[in-house]
Amino acid sequence: MATMVAVMDEQIKSTIEVLTAKIRAKEEETNKLKRLVNELSAEAGLESIPFPNIQESSQQISSIRSDQFYGLPLSTAARNYLEMRKAADLGAATVNEIFSAIKGGGYKFSTKDEENAKTTLRMSLRKNSSIFHRLPNGEYGLLSWYPNAKEQPSSDGADAPEGRHDDSTHKNPAVATKDSYITPDQIRNVVFAMQGNFKITDVDLALRKQLPGKTLKSGALPTTLFLLKKKGFLRVVTERSGKTGAVYTKA
Repeated sequence: MATMVAVMDEQIKSTIEVLTAKIRAKEEETNKLKRLVNELSAEAGLESIPFPNIQESSQQISSIRSDQFYGLPLSTAARNYLEMRKAADLGAATVNEIFSAIKGGGYKFSTKDEENAKTTLRMSLRKNSSIFHRLPNGEYGLLSWYPNAKEQPSSDGADAPEGRHDDSTHKNPAVATKDSYITPDQIRNVVFAMQGNFKITDVDLALRKQLPGKTLKSGALPTTLFLLKKKGFLRVVTERSGKTGAVYTKA
């Protein structure tokens, strides 16, 4: 009788573990949808977001130490985090999720501006296409997870930051041709013509006015500003704060 009870107890424990894992997976799926709704609400300029207190999956955060990624190269930190997600059955992640995790785990970015730091991370993920793979939904996983996926061409990181400045144009990017896109040189010319302090939205507006028939490729504007700042042509007057974008001026 005692043996039968012990076996039943083990079966119950095993069932609880399986169900708990399924619950955590469902919670993470729900959290992703909540985060998407929050990002869309912020993009729409709503005063409040529907889900201000999203509970993160305990699998995702419990095993990350405060010094987990300290002193590691950026690509190594990102890869290690994705491997941790895979072990926790969480899979691919957005740039925002990778950024928050490695920063919380002690990785030190060279810039205090959050958007610029995310751009640096995004460029690293795109550059190291032999390690990372960008999924159609914009999330990143490791190329080794997808044996049938082909290595993607390296990029300078010009894919759009999540939820910001996606194709600032009246044209449909699906039918845009190569010649219809605004070039980095044209963006730089508009930036260098700006007077006094300005924001990314000011440059966006100037581009619309000067080149109304052309398409602003996703991510091209914030990436160009980041590179100009990195090369010393621009400096930040006021760092980005919440929904308020950074203020730039020519150096």
